[in-house]
Amino acid sequence: MVFEDQEIIQEFVVESTEHLSDIENQLLTIEEGGADIDVALVNTVFRAVHSIKGAAGFLSLTSINELAHSLENVLNLMRERQLVPTKAIVDMMLKAADQLRGLLENVMNSNEVDVSELSNSLSSVAAGNPTVAAKPLAVSASKASKASKASKASKASKASKASKASKASKPTKT
Repeated sequence: MVFEDQEIIQEFVVESTEHLSDIENQLLTIEEGGADIDVALVNTVFRAVHSIKGAAGFLSLTSINELAHSLENVLNLMRERQLVPTKAIVDMMLKAADQLRGLLENVMNSNEVDVSELSNSLSSVAAGNPTVAAKPLAVSASKASKASKASKASKASKASKASKASKASKPTKT
C-alpha cells in the first residue's frame, strides 16, 4: 500500500527529481575517471540515491526503493574503490536513473512496475559479477511510463464519463 498523503508524496517526487537531474552528468564524470575514482563525487551521487531510497521506503514505494537500493550498493563499492566504473556499469546505472525518473512520473502506480531485471543486474554487479553490465537489458524508461499512460487514459476516460453524466443530468432548454 502506497502512503496516502498526497502533499508528502508530491514533495518526495520534487526532491527525488531534483536529485536525479544531477546524477546523469555526475555518473558520466565518474566514468571518465575510470580507476582514478573521485570518491567525493561518488559520495554525492550515493547520498542522492540514498535519500531517494530512504524516502521511498518510508512511503512504501517498493519498486523505487528496490531499484534505488540496488543502485546504492553499486555506488558503495565504487566509493570503497572495490569496483571500477566501466562504461558498461555506468550505462546500467544511467538506465536505473532513467527508470527511477519514469517511476517518479507516475509515482502512485510505481509499485505496479517490475524493476527486478535491472535491480537484479545491478545486484549481480555489486556481488562481483561486472560482466552482467555488458549484457543488454530489455528494461527501458518506457516500461516505467506504461503505467503512467494507462493512468492518464483512465483519468481521461473518467473525466469524459463525468462530463457526459454532468451534461445528462442538466435539463435542456427548449
